Parts: sequence; C-alpha cells; structure tokens
Amino acid sequence: MIVRSIHKGRGFRQRLVLLGLLVLLSGCAHHYAPEALADPYGFFSGIWHGIALPYSLSCNIVSWFVSIFGFHFLSDIQIIGRPNTGLFYYLGFFLGISLYGGSAAGAPQRGT
Repeated sequence: MIVRSIHKGRGFRQRLVLLGLLVLLSGCAHHYAPEALADPYGFFSGIWHGIALPYSLSCNIVSWFVSIFGFHFLSDIQIIGRPNTGLFYYLGFFLGISLYGGSAAGAPQRGT
C-alpha cells in the first residue's frame, strides 16, 4: 500500500525527472586542469588576494556593468583564487582584508 501511494501521481515523476536533470547537469560542472590542482593558492596568496580585494571587486563591478552593453572587459579577474588550499587560504584572505581595518588603539577614551 505504501509503495503504491508513493508512486501514484505526477509528483513522483516530476521528482524523478528533476533528479535526472540534476545528474545530467552535474556532468557540466567546472573541473580544474591537473596543472592547477598541482599548485593551488595557499596562505600567502590569500593574503595578497585579500589586499587586492577592493581593486578586484571594482574590476568585477565594472566588468558586470559593461557586459550589459555587450562588451567583455576585465571578465577574467576573480575575487577568490580557485583552486585554493581551503582554511589556510581563507585565513590569509581574512588577514589581507583586515589590513584595511586599522586599529582602535588611537581612539579617544570616554570619561577621561
């Protein structure tokens, strides 16, 4: 009885078709070249990419804006380097971004 109620109706067929489409589309996923996997971005590259974040972000915004008009300008600039080493890359990226934050040591004290 339970098996028949699951297979009844269009809901099951729609889910099956959706699952099939997802499996087919997963074959189109981006794969990295073996050369890129042999030397992924690491900690120090993450620091550099964090420092360059404002510039790469502005390039991405300009690239998006001019692509509306059909021009492809600066489209190969990425914000995050891929493939990367994961945690250490993102730690370096965070440290690179934090260089723009400054410090609160020079802030005036309240009540003095």
